[in-house]
Amino acid sequence: MKKDIITNLKSLRIKSEEVSSKETKKIIKDLEDTLKNCPTGVGLSAIQIGIPKKVSIIRIEGLRLDLINPEMIEKEGKFKMKKEGCLSFPGLYLDTIRHNTITIINNKKKETYYGIIAVAIQHEIDHMRGITVLDRKWGRR
Repeated sequence: MKKDIITNLKSLRIKSEEVSSKETKKIIKDLEDTLKNCPTGVGLSAIQIGIPKKVSIIRIEGLRLDLINPEMIEKEGKFKMKKEGCLSFPGLYLDTIRHNTITIINNKKKETYYGIIAVAIQHEIDHMRGITVLDRKWGRR
């Protein structure tokens, strides 16, 4: 079901809890229904629709990635990401510092990602940790 995207900074700063396998399917469906109505979005985290669980989806460059209780275990190479946006802050684009290569444990599997996909994953993991692009810009991590 399509949900409203939260724009309240206090609500977005809530740290998410691990998700059970029973909850995952419904949350992912709600995230997909919501994201497909956002022409500029490539990812969405459960906290952005009011569910403080560690679930996000990324739909970019033909990739359909579901992040379920992800944990970043390795990161390499920093670069300045020009104009990173967020569906919770429509029309706002900020320069951020991100890692070019990351390795995560996702749904109990080890996976490595590069470039823009790595940036999107870092953005969504930040949401799960209660961190927004505004916090990245202001130095809160």
